Amino acid sequence: MAGSTAHVAGLLAEAFLEIPTAVWLIDDPADRLAAMEGQFAMLVEHADAHGGVLTAGSDGAVVWFDRTKEVPPIPDYDERLRAACGKHYEGFAELDWIMDEHHPAEPHNYVALVGVRADARGRGIASDLLRRHHERLDATGTPAYLEAVSLQTASLYASLGYRPHGEPFRIGEGGPPLHPMWRPAGAA
Repeated sequence: MAGSTAHVAGLLAEAFLEIPTAVWLIDDPADRLAAMEGQFAMLVEHADAHGGVLTAGSDGAVVWFDRTKEVPPIPDYDERLRAACGKHYEGFAELDWIMDEHHPAEPHNYVALVGVRADARGRGIASDLLRRHHERLDATGTPAYLEAVSLQTASLYASLGYRPHGEPFRIGEGGPPLHPMWRPAGAA
């Protein structure tokens, strides 16, 4: 893995701190950062064994899972998520469940997390990381799936070959929408 689990999880938690999904889950920024660091550490660690992680130093990262084969569950995930999120566990568990319910069944590469620190945005870091990852996917004919957290990120992903994959779905009652997107292998 490029970078330590804690480093990548912290970078991504910082990058996700103000996205609508995170703000909807936890009002307090300090609690939000701690909960996301805990959850993201589990995801980064698991991706290292069942997918991959690309980083751009301390500026950004992409975390994915190889869903062309069965990915085993994260060991002790519920207990570890409860420990990481504390009183916010139910919201994170609901988010996981809703995302799983909308996840495509066909074989693909699941781009679970794409994040760039706020002060490094606008320099093409996420696009460059994704292009590097897409080169690998294209070489093996593997499509990719992700959930965009906003129309702005959906636009970025569309510029990289992703297209809507079903209707946006919301997390919880009144929660912000997630935009499922699919990129066929070789899409530009």
